[in-house]
Amino acid sequence: MGEEASAEPPAAPAPEVNSAEQDQALQERIEQLRQALLNSHRLRSLPNASLDRVQRLIPLAEDYAYRSENPEMTATRLFNLIELIAQRSAYLALLAEYPDTLARVARIVSASPWAAQYLAQYPLLLDSLIEWHSLMEIPDFAALSEQMCRDLDACRLPDGQADVEQQMNMMRDWQHQITFQLLAQDLEGVLTVEALADQLSALADMMLAETLERTWPLTRPRSLGPEHDTPPRFAVIAYGKLGGKEIGYASDLDLVFLYDDPSQDNVERYIKLARRMTSWLSAMTSSGRLYDIDLRLRPDGDAGLLAVSVDAFEQYQTRSAWSWEHQAITRARFVTGDAQIKERFDEIRRSILLMERDRRKLRADILDMRDKISAGHPNRSELFDLKHDRGGMVDVEFITQYLVLCHSREHPKLLENLGNIALLGIAAQAGLIAVDHAQEVADAYRALRRRQHALRLEGAEKARVPQTELTQERQAVTRLWDEVLGY
Repeated sequence: MGEEASAEPPAAPAPEVNSAEQDQALQERIEQLRQALLNSHRLRSLPNASLDRVQRLIPLAEDYAYRSENPEMTATRLFNLIELIAQRSAYLALLAEYPDTLARVARIVSASPWAAQYLAQYPLLLDSLIEWHSLMEIPDFAALSEQMCRDLDACRLPDGQADVEQQMNMMRDWQHQITFQLLAQDLEGVLTVEALADQLSALADMMLAETLERTWPLTRPRSLGPEHDTPPRFAVIAYGKLGGKEIGYASDLDLVFLYDDPSQDNVERYIKLARRMTSWLSAMTSSGRLYDIDLRLRPDGDAGLLAVSVDAFEQYQTRSAWSWEHQAITRARFVTGDAQIKERFDEIRRSILLMERDRRKLRADILDMRDKISAGHPNRSELFDLKHDRGGMVDVEFITQYLVLCHSREHPKLLENLGNIALLGIAAQAGLIAVDHAQEVADAYRALRRRQHALRLEGAEKARVPQTELTQERQAVTRLWDEVLGY
């Protein structure tokens, strides 16, 4: 058949809908949302005073919704929040007394479904929206740590003992408050993705330090009085996203616990401390949880002890660790604990990265691990997975790790845990990769992270985009992969 005969007939023009009809349809949908809210079980069971407050709030919420880019979506999220807090009269009173706060709520929930869910989950955060100027200030973690410590010290039972349950809840409230502060700044465009990750990592570091401080006394034997106890010879090492200071809002923490104590009597106490810290961080309380914790990167993985001695850690890394474990240590860093263990860990990490390696074997090991990651994260969709697919973020991380493991002996600047972008620049300055290729991949990595972050804020379960997106960035990553590792 000829080309003309096979061509599809032109599509019929879409029926015109005038603006008045669109406005009427929108008003009807929002009215349906209003009626659904008023007929909900939570509102029907309210006392008259609270119901009156809700009925005064609804027109304000509708007004702010109409001012947003997507009024129906914003109204849905605002009404959902109002329904969730309706039985807590203090929050209704707050929104009624401070109408600007409701306007700020509307701005936040319209910008991100993830932010809307976070605010609905932790309505205590509404208080922070009253002082918008304070919310836009970059956190001073030194001052915040001191204040949190004082607040936690004040959590006491009638007998003078620490109120552990109250302390755990208070730390979660602090974490939620600072996270929300960063989230508000993020949505306002105050923070880049890199700056946000730095701040979230500093927050996690602060929480880990305080958790160690609070849990150590809980492991003290009854026979040992507090006046005779000594600081723990114990340290928390961060791996993965926290190790590289690249965590996001919902990242889990990859941790390894080390101790260095000549007394064998304390070994069980350090293992108990590791268990208590993990529980303190990850337990679900009435205020939620601090972080999900992953301890699988410790020596021998799930089969290993929760806390290991520095000597055992060094022996394992030197004699038994797989190449992928040496890849992981490129991003590891000391977070909190004993200063002497920090020095030991830094020395061990340095010696591991300076080891002579069979580059052909290392390359084969890294390619094998890359294949395993692909198999473990199959993508059967027609979309591109920003993290796990070829040309994605994992490829950039593996390229950087290979360069560090292969070339740190000749170029010791690569030993520093500076992040993928900075390390690519150092590798280029050393002549290991082309300068323009390093810059292209650094820019690609930033773009991939920005897109991943945007998808997370949109509430996406998986960071995947159409194949037509980020094609130049993916090509840049694939080109450098072929140059450095090759398939």
